[in-house]
Amino acid sequence: MKRKQANRLALAGPPSFPFHHCLWVFVPEGDRTSKHVPVDLQNRWILRLLRLLAELFGGATAYGRGVGEWRDGRGPGARTHWDWVTVIESWIDPSSPHLLRGLRGLRRTLAGMGRALNQEAVGCILNGVWLTSPEGRKP
Repeated sequence: MKRKQANRLALAGPPSFPFHHCLWVFVPEGDRTSKHVPVDLQNRWILRLLRLLAELFGGATAYGRGVGEWRDGRGPGARTHWDWVTVIESWIDPSSPHLLRGLRGLRRTLAGMGRALNQEAVGCILNGVWLTSPEGRKP
């Protein structure tokens, strides 16, 4: 590391909050059959998740509409499908005494979102690990 960079880092001091875990939640725009749900329905889920993550972990940020591609299985018959998604990011303090309770609450909320948006499964990524909530409605 160059000396100038090291000096800047030293001046910045220690982080204000001990957030070590990054959580990403994916809110689909499309349902399994039509690839589209009413915008207000998706927006309600985005706002609900932002509020929940703020209550559970102190805050969250939603990043605008993106597009994703996923595969529905393995082997020769597998197909790929696309979805429009909004990604919500939240930084989590792993030493929080309420972490497990918060993650259980998030999982219940994601299961409800999966049913409401007609998803086979919905989930989130916590520190690079995909956590799924498979209670969504089957297509």
